[in-house]
Order: sequence, then structure tokens, then C-alpha cells
Amino acid sequence: MTTRRIHSSKGSLPPLSLPPGALAKTDQQHRYDVDDKPPTIEPIEHRIRLDFMTAGPVHRSQLLDQYNPWTADSSEADPWREAGQSKPFGLLYAEESCRRTLAEERRYYDRVEADPSAELDDVPAFLAHRLQMCRETDDPSAALEEERARRERWYSTVIPWMNLYHVLKRSSYGSLLPPSVGRSADIDELTEHNAFVGMVVVDDGADVRTVVREHEIPGRFVVHERNLSSSAVECAPLPSDFGIDLPAPLLVGEYASGSRYPLLPWSDGLVCSCPYKHDRLWRVLCKHELLASIIAGGVDSIFLPVTRGLDIPHRARRFVSPAIASRHTPRTNSELHR
Repeated sequence: MTTRRIHSSKGSLPPLSLPPGALAKTDQQHRYDVDDKPPTIEPIEHRIRLDFMTAGPVHRSQLLDQYNPWTADSSEADPWREAGQSKPFGLLYAEESCRRTLAEERRYYDRVEADPSAELDDVPAFLAHRLQMCRETDDPSAALEEERARRERWYSTVIPWMNLYHVLKRSSYGSLLPPSVGRSADIDELTEHNAFVGMVVVDDGADVRTVVREHEIPGRFVVHERNLSSSAVECAPLPSDFGIDLPAPLLVGEYASGSRYPLLPWSDGLVCSCPYKHDRLWRVLCKHELLASIIAGGVDSIFLPVTRGLDIPHRARRFVSPAIASRHTPRTNSELHR
């Protein structure tokens, strides 16, 4: 059910009609159901985006060549040290953000242990759901301890070793870099080979000529859902799968690797619709979101730029939560303990 209609400042575009899950948790009309809706963008996801935004471009020379995330273990030697390469600064920030966020979340477990009926309104949506499930088990204390261990593994091993390290490979993020990018990477060069295009996404039965005529927009910036790359893979969501009404003015990434994925307004930011991000719900970053982070950092904004196409609403470009952006300061472990 649509709860918010956002109109473009230009007036000619169709409104961006968003469901409850695409609203911030603080929104008075927010009604989010963990069981029935796609996962929210976790606070750690916003923080990691801000980390890479602050750190700047990742060079090809910093990307791993050989790395298997499925056999990775945090007890092993750091793969960058093993390869004799410098670790991307954004990754150093992100690893510290994982440690800090894990430490911050301890208070939620302590609260539930001290008072099983304690309010969970300030707890991230998925964790609040899991804590509520712990309360409803026959042995809440044991369930709570198990959930604490699961969450700790997510921050210490799953996010860095199985997700971020995987994305930071030449075969992953490297596929979005122009061939000339070696030790330096220019934002203009990145957006020359990858574009964030303002488009109107329409349902497959819509007549493009009618949409063009009605909204007075160029036909090359109108796309059927079936022509998005996410339509070819079952686990990759389309805008309508997220409850976004069509036609919808959205930001669509057109990448050097040949794919075309819309960035979907969700929670308090955007989520890429590529299969890598949605095939495993524990993943917090894909190569397209990494690129978006670096480009957003290059323009010093939590809003992604429209590098080509239509002037879509700001909500369709807001990549990072303003609330988290105002509170988060990227740091490395060494900076934290000076």
C-alpha cells in the first residue's frame, strides 16, 4: 500500500509512490513488518557506505586477485598482508565500524536480560525482531546468548571476510573500473564508464510512447521492468517487488560490466537490486553500492548525482541515512586508540 507520494520539482514526471518500507523508521507513517517485507538497510550498511565515501577511490592495485570468501576465516592471516598489498582505507574504516557497532549493540542484550518486557523501539529492525523471538522461546537466556554469538560472527567474520573482501576483488569491483585506472582513480573517469541515470521505470504492459507523450520526457529514459538486469535473475528484486508503484522515477545504474540495475528507495536510503546483494541477506555491500559510495564521496553528498537522464526526486537519490550521516565518524583502529 502506498503511503507517500513524492513529486518531482520539474512537475512533469510521474510521482514516486513509496510503500511503508521505503520510509525512515522515524516517519510517523512507518509501518514495517520484518516477516513480510524485504530487509531494512541496517545501520552498519549506512556506516560502511560513509566509510568508503570518506576514504575516497579504491585503486585497482588495492584489489585482491585470489580470494575465496567461502573458505575465509577471521583467524587466518589478512589477505592483503599475505599478498603484500595496501589495504583500502575505506575497508579499514569499515572493519572498525563493525567492531564499534558490535560493542554499541551490547546494551540491547543487557536491556532484554535485565527486563524481558523492555521496549525495543530504538533497536535496528532485524535485531529487534530476533530479540523478540528470543523472548518467546522456552529458554530466553540461552536463545539470547545464541543470538548474541550469531550477531558477533556477522560483524567479525561474515561482513568483512565473506562480503567486503569478496567485493574488493579485481573480478568484482575491478570490473567497474576503466582499464586505465591503476594507482589513481578519478571520479569523472568512473562516471564516464558507469552512469547513474534518471529514468522512469514502467510496467511491462505500459506503452512507452504514451508515457513519453503524457510526461513530456525523452523515450530513451523510459524503461520497462523486463529490460532491467534484475528481471533476469529470480533473487534480484524489481521495483514492483518492493512495493514501489509504477511508473516510478528512479535512479538506474548502468555499469561498465554491462548490467543495468535500479537503486531502490528503501528504509532511509537506497538498495541496489543486483542478485549478489539479495542472494544472501547477510551481505551489506555489493560492488555497485561500493561504486555509489565512492562517487557520493566524490561529490561530498549523501545524495547520488544524476550523471545522465531525468531530474528525479531527491528521495530517489538519497543513498545514506541523514540521521546516521550526522552521527558517524569513520575511524581506523589506530586512530581510535591514539
